[in-house]
Amino acid sequence: MERQEIIEKIKRLPHDRLAEVDAFIDSLSRRPSRAARTRAIRDYALRNAGTHADLDPDLEAAGIEHLLETD
Repeated sequence: MERQEIIEKIKRLPHDRLAEVDAFIDSLSRRPSRAARTRAIRDYALRNAGTHADLDPDLEAAGIEHLLETD
């Protein structure tokens, strides 16, 4: 979708919806990108692999049990 198309859609909105659009745009600009979130998760996993912060053994066992039951 082109920027101008989005602008035109916003112009057609009722006036009372503009504050909602403004708040949504603000929330988008504060939110990290998907790539940034992926990097953060990857970095966390690499730093914590094999440590106490790694996957909970009970949770891992439950996940394996679930996979075996659903096969």
